[in-house]
Order: sequence, then structure tokens, then C-alpha cells
Amino acid sequence: MTADVLGHVRRDMCEDDPLYFMRYFFKQRMGSKMIVAPHHEVIMRTMKRVMDGEISRLIINVPPGYSKTELCTISMMAYGLAINPRAKFLHLSYSHSLALLNSSTARGIVKSPAFQAMWPIELKDDADSKAMWWTEQGGGVYATSSAGQVTGFRAGHMDGGFSGMLLIDDPTKPDDAYSEVMRGGVNNRYNETIASRLAVESVPIIVIMQRIHWDDLSGYLLRGGSGEKWHHLNLPVIIDNNDPYPGDYTHGIPIDHGLPDGWLWPVKHGPEQEVALKSHRRKFWAQYMQKPIKRDEETSLWPERLITKCQSVEVRAPTRTIVAIDPAASNSKTSDAHGIVMARKHDCGKFSLCKDRTRHGSPSEWAKAAISLYEDSNADAIVIETNQGGDMCEDTLRNAGFNGRIIRVHASKGKVIRAEPVVALYEQGMVRHEAGLHDLEEEMMDFDPVTGLAGGKSPNRVDAAVWALTELADLSTSQPMLFMPSRHRR
Repeated sequence: MTADVLGHVRRDMCEDDPLYFMRYFFKQRMGSKMIVAPHHEVIMRTMKRVMDGEISRLIINVPPGYSKTELCTISMMAYGLAINPRAKFLHLSYSHSLALLNSSTARGIVKSPAFQAMWPIELKDDADSKAMWWTEQGGGVYATSSAGQVTGFRAGHMDGGFSGMLLIDDPTKPDDAYSEVMRGGVNNRYNETIASRLAVESVPIIVIMQRIHWDDLSGYLLRGGSGEKWHHLNLPVIIDNNDPYPGDYTHGIPIDHGLPDGWLWPVKHGPEQEVALKSHRRKFWAQYMQKPIKRDEETSLWPERLITKCQSVEVRAPTRTIVAIDPAASNSKTSDAHGIVMARKHDCGKFSLCKDRTRHGSPSEWAKAAISLYEDSNADAIVIETNQGGDMCEDTLRNAGFNGRIIRVHASKGKVIRAEPVVALYEQGMVRHEAGLHDLEEEMMDFDPVTGLAGGKSPNRVDAAVWALTELADLSTSQPMLFMPSRHRR
């Protein structure tokens, strides 16, 4: 077979099969073959249905690290231009820099000698922009963040057949999952701005993401947020074909992936990773199983509504600042973390959790972290729990150079009973959370009053926060119990 004939055969195979296209150019870019899994084949078959006009609104939910961006964003932009050099793509992601990277990578494929040998598409002279680049035929890519400027550009053309698409890849980052403002902003922006950025309504819109919250963009759309029907390819890390499709996904059209029960990609995750994956309950069910849990009154000591509520509590000038430490029982790599939290009391009588420096490490490492937080925040004391060796903790701080006030506290009651008066403060709107407390908030919502944290882990972040607020609010067992729903009493 001559080189010309081989080139034509390869071109035909690329055009007929987007997965083959992706694999071929992945090897050209990376110098090695891509490990192809069955779910890759399912995703690319589904994307081919989009390009063939069978599907115009598609949601793909798949765990992080399972090649979704490579398959659905980078490769599809390059593949789409190979099929139609007039195709126009609008690509959005939570990160502007990530969107630009994806756009630049797709442009690199189009400019590569291997691509040009099969499809000699000329790029305009100004096509070196990562955010916006064009072919001489009128196709190209515009990439920006989900919150970026999208007016003045429309995906696709009014021509018949495939003419481009709107690609939304991870519109919200996990750190913003429990910010109602950030989450609602993306959902509202879809209806108010993004959905209108099409040359004609038949131009496809693809949402590719790991689930992060029950009301993220996927959940919002599947429950009818835009009024559109969405084909839905749902790929959890562990497939159970007997799992019914959620009844509240009233606007979802489930796609039969045809994959067997069991692990989605055993090369990536299998039984040996199961314990580690499940150790973080929220992350496992949302990002990996694509079934985010709505924390309600029955499953969390700090239900989601309280975490949302405390993010908007207003406070005035601080009157007192402390750092609280809940030390782990041991210092091994597999032990629990040392909880280190900074909190304040304000002249309005309210309180705030401000910094979380919880960490693993040796005694000297956590002591230095606590002292640094103490000094940076101008705190007046460090609160230490003495149950795990109070003298040792105090000695560790002193040996690390701490000369300030130490308040020793002792846990004589269980974690839930200690936490109840603090949760009552949240119920009354008395506690504010500053930004950057994502891990602490997750641990709060993950703290089941009956079973504790997943995997039997100690909630050291929560314990440190409870000690801090107990000290600042002068809560004690001798005081009358603040209002607390009976379901939380033990």
C-alpha cells in the first residue's frame, strides 16, 4: 500500500470514527498510545450521534480523570473542523485558563503536519490567539470561562448539517459547590446568556461534567431548569444497571450505555481503591457515583441549609480571636489530621469561623502551623483539647516557641452532645463562615449524628471548630441548652 493510499485510508477512518481520530492524534501529540476503555467508546458513539443530528442537547456525567475533556472537548473541536472547516465552537469552563488550554491544544492539532496532510485547512494570520482563532473558511473556536464574555459570538451556522456546537466542560469548580451564589450564578447565566449563543436552536449544546452538587448545572437542567429535554449519558465509577433513573430528572432522557455492572474503568479504579474512594462520602457519591446527596435534616448534624445560611451572615468588628486545636491520637501518615481552626467573636454578639489550617504531620509541624495562624490573626489564646494528651500538646507548643495564653479544655461528653449547642448557634444565624472553608464545610455536612464520618475517621476539623465556638460563646453544660431539634439529642 502506497503512502498516498494509506493516507486516504487513514483519513476515511478518522472521519468515520471520532474515537479513531482521537486515538490517532493523541499518539501524535503525546508519543504514546492512549489506553482505551469501553466508556470511551460509549462517549464517542454518543458524540457521533450529536454530530449526525440525532441529539441536540446532551449531558455527560463521568468521574474526574476519565478523559472527558480529551474526548469531548479537545478532540471534538479538532474533529469537527476536519468534518466541516466552517464549524464554529463556543467552549466554556469554570476556569478561563483551562478553557484557553483546551482551545490551544485543539488549535495545535489542527496546525499539526499530520492533520494538515489529511485536511489542509488554513488558519487566519491572527489565529495564534488561544481565546479565539479562525479558519479561512469561517470556522473556529472561541473559549472563555463560564462567567466570561460570550456576547458577540454564536456557535454554529444557520446551514444545514453539522456546523459546530456549544461545549460546556465543568462549568463549576468543586470548591464553589456549596456556594449558593456561585452555583446559582452559573445556572442563571445558562438561561440568561449562554443558551442564546447559538446561530440556530438546532446547534448542539453539550454539558460534560462530574457531579458536584445536587443543584449543579446538570441537576438544574435535568430537573427542568431550562425547559429543554436533555439526553443524559450517566457513567458512575461503579455501574449498577438495576439502579433506577432518578424520578426528579423530569427533563432527562437516559442513554443506555450498554456497559456491564461493576467498575467503569478497572485500570483507573477497582476494589483496591474502594475504601479510599468511599472515605469521603460527599465526594464519592457526587463526583464518582454521579448521585450527589442533598444533605437534609436526617443525615447531617449541619444540614446543607445551615452551611448556605452561614455564608451570608453579617458581622461587625471583631472583639476576640482564638485558635483551637484538636490533636490527632497519633502522627502516622495514616492517622487523622490535627484540627487547627481560627475563629472570632464580634461586637454584634455573633461569631465567625475564618481560617482552617488542619493538617497531617509531626507534633512540631502542627505546632508551627498553629502558632503561625495565631500570630497572623492576632489571636489572644490557643485552645487545646487535653483528651489526647494535654500536657504533651502544651509542651509541644511551648517547645515550638509559643509564649502566649493556652486554654485547656477536656471532652467529658460525646462529640454530638458537645456540638449541639454550637449547631444551635447556626440555627439562630449567629455564625458566619468566611471564604476558603470548603474542607471544613464538607466535613460538617458529612458528619452524621449517628454514624459519624465515613470510614470511621475522626472529625478533627469539626471538633476544633466546636471547641473554638464553645470558648467564644462561653457555652457550657451548666448553661441552658439552646434550641436544638430533638432528632439530634442523644
